[in-house]
Amino acid sequence: MTMPLGKVLGGSSSIGDMIYGRGNVADFASWGASWSWENLLPYFLKTERALDIDSSQYHSTEGNLPVSRGEKECELSSAFSEAAQELGLKHVDYTAKEQLGVSQSLFTMMGGERWSAARSFLEPALNRRYKVHMTTSSVASKILFSGNRAIQVVFNQDGVNVAVRARKEIILTGGAIETPKLLMLSGIGPADELEKFKVPVVVDLPVGKGLKDPLKLWLRYKSDKEISVTRDKLTSAKSFLEYYFSKTGIWSETLQSQTTVFLNTKNDGSSRPDVNINMLRAVALPNQAEILGVKYELEDKFNAELYDSNSEGFTFVASLLHPASEGQVRLRSTGIHDPPLIDPQYLTREEDIDTLVAAVKYVQKLASTSALSPYIREAVAYPDGQHAPNTDEYWRSVIRHYAFTAGHPSGTCSIGKVVNDDLTVKGAEGLRIVDSSVFPSTVSGDYTGVLYGIAEKVVEEMKKTD
Repeated sequence: MTMPLGKVLGGSSSIGDMIYGRGNVADFASWGASWSWENLLPYFLKTERALDIDSSQYHSTEGNLPVSRGEKECELSSAFSEAAQELGLKHVDYTAKEQLGVSQSLFTMMGGERWSAARSFLEPALNRRYKVHMTTSSVASKILFSGNRAIQVVFNQDGVNVAVRARKEIILTGGAIETPKLLMLSGIGPADELEKFKVPVVVDLPVGKGLKDPLKLWLRYKSDKEISVTRDKLTSAKSFLEYYFSKTGIWSETLQSQTTVFLNTKNDGSSRPDVNINMLRAVALPNQAEILGVKYELEDKFNAELYDSNSEGFTFVASLLHPASEGQVRLRSTGIHDPPLIDPQYLTREEDIDTLVAAVKYVQKLASTSALSPYIREAVAYPDGQHAPNTDEYWRSVIRHYAFTAGHPSGTCSIGKVVNDDLTVKGAEGLRIVDSSVFPSTVSGDYTGVLYGIAEKVVEEMKKTD
């Protein structure tokens, strides 16, 4: 399975689906009092520049990060929202305190363009002549210590090693995969693992353990209506010219519909959802390389056949928000360009499969509503020759074979185990982590807004102690 990593300015905010999220109030119960959702809310607001969202105590127009509804609500999105309400879900703002229900999706977009962390925060800092120095084509290779104090970062730029000395502290933002790799290469991690590679141990910590990576499953439906994003629409001269001259048309839109649903499939009275359901306005996802005229063979033959058919339709995306299955990240070697060993231990806990089966059944209920059924000609069945179609055994097999990463890994350097409450690394001085690796529990939905809020809070605390 491929795990995408944002090795570009802006990190994964430059490659992801642009959905803005803040998690659920209950997500932060295990994080410690200073990291409660209520304590983070002021920092969520500080970063946000809401463009077309109804004003409330939960939204701000003063920040650097554009947050919008994306584009004019499409026909499919309206039908999706009506279908959810037909099943009894109430309309909520999923970025506010109450998340269970159906909601308008929010995106980090403005003017038909993506607004990444680099564009929203880094570029303004560079343009205002702050003391910010940026290097590209660079890979951090090691942190050097004097005793247990981090004093230098070594990085490789175009084959040349460069060392930069830190006068105050070093902050890591490599994410849940790359941050533990860099720490272990630098001598912070499980002593037994480091000794295998003859890396001198600076601090013995459970770095890399506790990996949680939510999974998602596509459920596709073909339609007789012209409602979706298809190959021909994307590659037409009209689409190109609309975007080139006015940043409008199909290229200015996200494939996501503007509706999202958060569910508690267990119905146990908890306000914390265990499933998120989104909709893609395509029955098969076009490959960007092929759109640009590059011959590229899709890894998923099943998806490729749908794409080649230029089919009209849509795809429900059912996501498992809080996997019980837990994996780890370990060193493969001491080579800086070698990827680490990533073992997510997907679906090793049966309750994860149970939750996704429940999500599938809810999607089928949505598809059978009077609001959505007129848009459906047929459901696209997954190939499985071992079980009768549409049985629990069939769906459990499909989930095991076709579910894939939602792209939200976290937990490999978590609060309390690897970092202190202020996100400084335990047992080390002058070293702090500000990325999803510090999450002690998974966040409900996309965690873009959570990361920006955490970063703002850390900056404020650093200024107080400066």
